[in-house]
Amino acid sequence: MSDNEIKNKRWYDLDPTVSLAVNLFEHAADNVKMYIANYIIEEAKNRGARLNLSRKENFDYVWKRWQDSDEKMFEAMEYFKIIDKKKKKQLSLEIIDYIRNVKNKFN
Repeated sequence: MSDNEIKNKRWYDLDPTVSLAVNLFEHAADNVKMYIANYIIEEAKNRGARLNLSRKENFDYVWKRWQDSDEKMFEAMEYFKIIDKKKKKQLSLEIIDYIRNVKNKFN
């Protein structure tokens, strides 16, 4: 993959496991999304992540990403973004497993 291709990818598209977790998270039912958002925030904090959300108020433009319509989703994705690669991979596997288990439970 060239440097130019990497620059055009979203942060979560750089790893297929993380990309799948984010995609499943984005398209999950609202109650599942809220559970996952809270889980990401809690786990990221437990794994040492610290986030300064006061800076969000300084932005003065229209938010266009799926997670920007809800503060909890925004916070979860920001925490997910800042954790280190190994922790991000493990958390992604946990998210994928949770969503698959929820889907299997109702099918």
